[in-house]
Amino acid sequence: MEQVTQPLISHPGPFPSKLYRYRSVSPSNLDRLVDFEIMEEGIYLAGLKDLNDPDEGRFLVAFEGTREEIASYWKEALKSTDSGASPGEAERLAYERTDEIIAAGRRIPKHVVEYTRHVVEHVLRVACFTTLPTNYSMWANYAKYHDGSSASVDHGGLCIEYTCDESWRSVNLSPVVYSDEVPRINPVSRNEAELVKVVYSKSSEWRCEDEWRIFMIIHSIPPFPPNLTANSKIRIEGGVSGIIFGLKTPEHIVAEVSARVKQTGRSIALRRVVRDPTTYERVLSDVE
Repeated sequence: MEQVTQPLISHPGPFPSKLYRYRSVSPSNLDRLVDFEIMEEGIYLAGLKDLNDPDEGRFLVAFEGTREEIASYWKEALKSTDSGASPGEAERLAYERTDEIIAAGRRIPKHVVEYTRHVVEHVLRVACFTTLPTNYSMWANYAKYHDGSSASVDHGGLCIEYTCDESWRSVNLSPVVYSDEVPRINPVSRNEAELVKVVYSKSSEWRCEDEWRIFMIIHSIPPFPPNLTANSKIRIEGGVSGIIFGLKTPEHIVAEVSARVKQTGRSIALRRVVRDPTTYERVLSDVE
C-alpha cells in the first residue's frame, strides 16, 4: 500500500510525541514481530472485520434529497461500477431503485446493508495505537503471551513505542472520537469525508483505550484475493523508538528480543512495566 500525499483526514491539533502499539507474542509470531514490525518498522493494517469491536465501522445510511437527486446518485453509481447496462437501461434502473428506496421510507434493504458492510470491512484498513503504555486493560486484552498450548498469559506480550512526527500525517493519523451516537451517511451528498469519519468513531464504552489510528484504503473488489491481509502493510521509517515488556512477559522472550535488538546497534530503548507493591504505582524500568 502506497502512502498518499493528500491525507484522507487531517487532525487539526498536535500529535502525541509518542504512540504505543500492544502486541501479543507466541513462538510462531516472534520472528515476524521482531524482524518486520520492529527492525523493518513495518505495520500491518487490519480490516475492520478483524478488530475486536463487533460494531467497528458502524454507520446508518439514509438517502436524503429529491427523487431527481437520488436518481442522479444511482446513475453515477451504475456508471462507476461498469454495470454493463446501456444508457437507457441504466436510467431505468436508477429510477427503479430510487422509487424502491422512497417507498421503503428511504431505508436501505437489509441485504444491501450486509453486502456494503462486507466490502467496507475488507477494504478499509486500520492500525490502532494508544498514548497509554501502562494501561492494565490494554496489556490484558492485546499483549498476551501464547506458549503454543490453549493457555495464554495476560500482560505477557510487548508494546512497541513509536516516535510520532509530521510524517504520520500522510498515513491519516487521527484520534478516535467516542460517542454513543451512530454516524449517519447520506450517499446522495457524495461526501467521502463522512465515511472516513466513521473509521474514527467508536462507542463511549471504549474510551478508556485513548486510541489513535492510521487509516488506508486498499484497492480491491469482491471476490477478495486470499492475500488481501498479507499485502495490507506500510512502513514508517524512523518510527520505532522503544520496546516495552509486560509485567509477565517470560524472561526468555525478554532476553531474546533484547539480544536481537542490541545486535543491530539500533537506538531502541528496552524497558519493562514494573509495579511498586507498596504504592501500586506503575512505572517503566530499563532492561539491562
